[in-house]
Amino acid sequence: MTTVTNLVLNAVAYAVILRDFYQSHPAVSDEFMKQLQRQPDQLVGWAMGVTALAMGFLITLIMKWSGATTFTSGLKHGFIVALLFGGSVDFGLYASSNLFSQASVFVDYACSVAAIAISGGVAAWMLGRGKPL
Repeated sequence: MTTVTNLVLNAVAYAVILRDFYQSHPAVSDEFMKQLQRQPDQLVGWAMGVTALAMGFLITLIMKWSGATTFTSGLKHGFIVALLFGGSVDFGLYASSNLFSQASVFVDYACSVAAIAISGGVAAWMLGRGKPL
């Protein structure tokens, strides 16, 4: 469930916010960006699946280790994890590559934090089902 939640939230964030934002705030020329990024019909499905599963399991494992068993506690723990993990990835890529403009790194970071935090809430809720409060 966490894997699906995180995958759907990230896909929606990309479709609704990030795709157009990246295009209006490019870090590099359009031609170079076309060489870097795959078109939607060229995405490697199995690799996207591995990514989604790995992140879903990571979020669920962290929620289990934290002892979070409600949506709210998972949201809080997920938010902290998201700030640290997302900050490390996004700002590390911004510092070392031309994948992001300064504006797009912050928008991507906010979307990633939201997706991971909500996924943490779902994971904790799933872990706490059936347990007495």
